[in-house]
Amino acid sequence: MTRPVDPAVQQAHADVVALFRATPAADRAGLHDVCRAARDRLAALPVLDPHDPSTWNSYGLLTANFQTLLCYLVEADVPTSEPDRFRALLIRLLHYHYDSHNADPGVRLAELVLKDWEVRLGESHKDTILANERLAACLHDRGDSEQARPLFERILALRSQKSGADDVATLVAACNLGSCLNQLSDHQAAFELAQDTLRRCELWLGSDDSTTILATQTLADSLSGLGEHRIALSLYEMVHRWHLFEYGEDALPTLGVAESIALSLQELGDHEAARAVDAALLPRFECAAGKDYAGSKRTRNRLVKSLRALGRDAEADDIRGGGTKF
Repeated sequence: MTRPVDPAVQQAHADVVALFRATPAADRAGLHDVCRAARDRLAALPVLDPHDPSTWNSYGLLTANFQTLLCYLVEADVPTSEPDRFRALLIRLLHYHYDSHNADPGVRLAELVLKDWEVRLGESHKDTILANERLAACLHDRGDSEQARPLFERILALRSQKSGADDVATLVAACNLGSCLNQLSDHQAAFELAQDTLRRCELWLGSDDSTTILATQTLADSLSGLGEHRIALSLYEMVHRWHLFEYGEDALPTLGVAESIALSLQELGDHEAARAVDAALLPRFECAAGKDYAGSKRTRNRLVKSLRALGRDAEADDIRGGGTKF
C-alpha cells in the first residue's frame, strides 16, 4: 500500500526547493539567508508521529530535504541547533529512520549535526543526548553494535549524572545498552544489567509501567540468548499481553513482541505453534508497514522455516514465492 505524503510536507518541500533555485550558489550572503529561511520553513511543519508507518513517506521526503540542507547550513555557518522546533523535527526524523529500519541515512544525518550541537548546546543538553541516542539506535539497527556500544554507555552515564540512577530516562538508557549487549552476544552482561534495571523499574515505577515492560523484554532477550527459551517465552507472553492492552493487536510494538514469541516457539521445537503465530502475524505486518518491511521479511522467513520443519514444503514454496495460503 502506498502511503500519501502529508500535504504540509509536500508544500514545505516545494518551498525549500524554490528558495534554493532562486539564489545563485555563488551568492554567499544570499546563501546564508536562504539557509536560515529553509531551516525555519521546515521547523514550522506540523508534528507527525514518526512511529506511525502512515507518516513514513512524508519523513522519506523530508530526509531528502535534510540531507541537502544540513550540508548547506554547515557550509554557510548557520546553526543547525536552532530553533527548538528544528531540533525536535530532526530527532523525529531520526526516530523514523530507526523504526522503518532505514538506518544508514539516520546515521549520516545524526553525525552531521552532533558536532554542531555539542559545541553550541553542550554534550549534556537534552537534545544533544537525544541525538546521540538516536545515532546509537541507528548504528545498532544496521548491525554496527560495536560502534554503538560506547555511545550507549556514554548516554547511560550522562543520564545517570544528570537525573540519577533511578530516573525513567536513565532506566530506558540501561535497557538500550542491554539490547546492544544482546546483539553483541554478551548475553550474560545483558542479563545482569537487565535484571538490575527491572528491579529498579519495579521499585520506582511499578510493574505495569512502559519502562518496566521494556526492561522485562530486554531481560527476556538476554534469557533467550542464554538458551533459557521457556522462561523467555513466558516473559514475552506477558509483555505481549501488555502491548495488546495498551496499543492493540496491529501496532508495530505489539507485532514485534509476537515475533519474539514465534522465535521462542521455534527454538523450543514447537513448529506448529510457531507456524500459527507467524501465519497470523505476516498479514498484519504487511498491512501495517508493507511487504518489504524488515518485520514482514523476518516473519515470512520464519513461516517458511516452520512449514519446512513440518514437512509442508509446497506451502513453504508458495510463501517464498509471495503467496499467502497458510
